[in-house]
Amino acid sequence: MRKSDFRSHQTLTPERAREEVETHGSIRAAARAWGCPYDTMRKRFHAADLEPEVEPELPFDPPVLDGRVKAIATREAPLPAPGEVRRYILTCAQNNTLVHEALWKNLREMARVYDAAIMVSRFTYDVSSYGKGSVKPGKEKASDELWYDPAVAPFVADERVQLAPGLVWCGEMNILPTAVRPLSGLESYTGRQSAIVPHAKLAMDSVASGKHEATKFNYTTGTATLRNYIAKKAGLKAEFHHSYGALLVEVDSEGSWWVRQLCADSDGTIHDLDVRVQDGRLTTGHSVEAVTWGDVHTALLDHVAAELAWGPGGLAQALSPKFQFFHDLVDFRARNHHDSKNPHARFQRYVEAADVVQDEIKRAASVLNMAREAVLSTGGKLVVVDSNHDNALERWLREADYRLDPPNAIFFLEAQLARYRAILHRWHRFHVLEWAMQEPLRVMTGSSRPDWLRFLRQDESFVICHDLNGGIECGMHGHLGPNGLRGAPTAFARMGRKSNTGHTHAAGIVDGCWTAGLLGKLDMDYNRGPSNWSHSHIVTHSNGKRQIVTFWKGKYRA
Repeated sequence: MRKSDFRSHQTLTPERAREEVETHGSIRAAARAWGCPYDTMRKRFHAADLEPEVEPELPFDPPVLDGRVKAIATREAPLPAPGEVRRYILTCAQNNTLVHEALWKNLREMARVYDAAIMVSRFTYDVSSYGKGSVKPGKEKASDELWYDPAVAPFVADERVQLAPGLVWCGEMNILPTAVRPLSGLESYTGRQSAIVPHAKLAMDSVASGKHEATKFNYTTGTATLRNYIAKKAGLKAEFHHSYGALLVEVDSEGSWWVRQLCADSDGTIHDLDVRVQDGRLTTGHSVEAVTWGDVHTALLDHVAAELAWGPGGLAQALSPKFQFFHDLVDFRARNHHDSKNPHARFQRYVEAADVVQDEIKRAASVLNMAREAVLSTGGKLVVVDSNHDNALERWLREADYRLDPPNAIFFLEAQLARYRAILHRWHRFHVLEWAMQEPLRVMTGSSRPDWLRFLRQDESFVICHDLNGGIECGMHGHLGPNGLRGAPTAFARMGRKSNTGHTHAAGIVDGCWTAGLLGKLDMDYNRGPSNWSHSHIVTHSNGKRQIVTFWKGKYRA
């Protein structure tokens, strides 16, 4: 601005501004003639009439200015008294949508019997259809304002709560129900603490942790409200994956915690281990359809986990599964092809007396016998899924040289002869691991081909819980993906059929594909660096609904 202009602005008194406006007919024309900004002329003109300055109306609402220095505050829930257990049932509710009445009734009954606190996080969707009114939980029918079913009002928890050391309820989260991967990008959201995120779609991620730290889990909850989506692609996809239910959290007095999914039928029925809640009535002692154990890896089996699985009072005895599925039953540590040219590893196996292949197979047979005895009274079946570590025996026969392996030479030649005879006689169903286990099983059980045991072949299907959606495929280990690619849960999820798989050792839920962890040790020779492995297993109930049960601190529940 020139100095002369500055002086002219200073000499523009309110009275002179009034004269200029009257002369030129408008404030804008007077400002142009005087050579000053419009705002300066306007202010002087209004000052002449001693009128308060009026801000011009904006064509939009100005933004609300807000902010905070620190992150979202976390409320810490107290731990239960010594010897007691505190339980929470966590779910979410959508705006302008009623609750699933049968499900809500069953959740309330479970909460009563379990003495559990219900916590509901509210989320919004399709807000433009309902205007921008305030939340009114007391409203009973749709209007132009946002509201929530009054049934959830006493249980609203739209806040962050630390339920136990290392476990956070992220009730502040408001994620669109159409999000395809609701946990995407949240791996570090709660730091090293596991997170429970309210969302209508069921999901679970295992996040890598330090080798000797507890694995971090991120969960979503499922929802208690009905399907209510925009009939577009994103909405229709979300409607298909809409999951009725909640998460159950159990916390003991030491701060250890366990989380299990409470997936509901369309009629609202929910299961938790041997518990069923139907029509508002809770009953116990129900057997389950199947347990898909995490990868076994017999040579590196975690014996505490094995006792929890098949020992007295273990999970198998408590649930009496109709089927038990075994992945990577044999680790084949004795002669793993990865160590074939590693003299140090070979010598270590020799020092540990772990270099005899037949001994490892006998131990695997004893694991099967232990699992059989756990369900002996109910007659459950055992299914060994075709897996990459089990198939290492076949690879050993193709690639190894028995002349350089005295401890295994006799067994190698016997197995090789059996393999060649199968080829000669066109026994296409020949399975070398099944053949190798016949003798140890005969010694243990009196039968070399027991009717309670089945070995699946490569690509052999085994579907349980047949329903309109095709049931749940349990015949895939997870190492072989579509079209010759490596297997991955995201690839199996795109198949359109539900599946229970293993292989990754990391428990997870991706759409209809559920993945178990392992029964082997969490620290093996080859998993160097951070790891997301856990002793987690898939429980499938008779109605096809599933839970992931994790062993921790020698227990599978509080």
